[in-house]
Amino acid sequence: MLQMLFRSMDVPVAGGRRPRSGRAARLVVGAIVVGLASPLAAASVAAADPVSDAKAKVSTAQKAANEAAARYEGAQVRMAELSNEIQRLEQQIAAGEQRAETLRVVVQRRAVDVYKGSGGALPFLEFEGDPLDTLRREKLVEGANARDNAAVDELAQINEDLERQRAAVDDRREEQSAALEQFRSETRRLQADLAAAQRAQAAAEEEARKAAEAARKAEEERQARERAAREARSVPSAAPPPSPSGPAPSGRSSSGAAPAGGLICPISGSVSFVDSWHAPRPGGRLHKGVDLMSPRGTPNVAVVSGSITQKTGGTSGHGVYLRGDNGDLYYYFHLDSYAGGPRRVEQGEVVGYVGNTGDASGGATHTHFELHPGGGGAVNPYPAVRAVC
Repeated sequence: MLQMLFRSMDVPVAGGRRPRSGRAARLVVGAIVVGLASPLAAASVAAADPVSDAKAKVSTAQKAANEAAARYEGAQVRMAELSNEIQRLEQQIAAGEQRAETLRVVVQRRAVDVYKGSGGALPFLEFEGDPLDTLRREKLVEGANARDNAAVDELAQINEDLERQRAAVDDRREEQSAALEQFRSETRRLQADLAAAQRAQAAAEEEARKAAEAARKAEEERQARERAAREARSVPSAAPPPSPSGPAPSGRSSSGAAPAGGLICPISGSVSFVDSWHAPRPGGRLHKGVDLMSPRGTPNVAVVSGSITQKTGGTSGHGVYLRGDNGDLYYYFHLDSYAGGPRRVEQGEVVGYVGNTGDASGGATHTHFELHPGGGGAVNPYPAVRAVC
């Protein structure tokens, strides 16, 4: 609309005609301002709606949390890459040092032989006998000398490689220190953004509840007025229409989410995540799930009905294994605590609470969630989770 108005007064939008000058242009601009006054006033009134305002705050907070989750994953990947590179270099150094020690023995023996001999001749060449035997022994010594010389050259090269590799390890450790600080900073920012998103979600749900309650009371009052009017006219009362349910909560809360493909979101609350399937992890491992970032203590719920068992310790920390009635297996790792013990659960039942136990200690609170179709190998759960969270 603005673009059409600008064109009507020859005002360039993205370059083009020259603008008019003088009173005519000012009059047109004034008309535009007057024409926009009413819509802007209406928009201002609409923006004052508490539910709409709460929804906007949820959207803003969730966007910040999503961006923080992406930065956190990037920092975590960089940490893993540096750790794996340092490990690789240290393995090369260990192998080089072992080979160097073997070569030092050869070189030391060579040095002793040269020292004892005359001009590099070895003592066992000093003998009397068949000249042919002498030639054969000289050839053997020449071969030994060639091998020893090669050992000297190889040892020198290995020492150079070791010096370069040790310097590389030192450099990577400095990078690792900086990356660790960045990781810690991103952890703090993510936790703050997750908490803000959770508060915004709770506020939106409270505003939705208030709006629904106000709508219910208004409807009850309307029905009461109609009954009173009918009674005053002695008209038989008709069945009252059902009360409105009110606006539904908004945001990324998964509570009450409609199942997609039979699943519901594993997190009942505010959650942020990225597709981290097969992202690098320390020790050369690849990530086999999706990290659902959420504040500590947020409920984890059964994505389907089935039976759960529990596992404590190791890299997974507090873990829940859900064997669904659909035959699939689901893992929840790094939980802060459990909700009840091993048992049969219904879809949506709380099985534990978000934490950072196991090798997630020191990082952001989250639930590592895995999907194993038919109880077999893990597949990328991101598409399934993205559809329901």
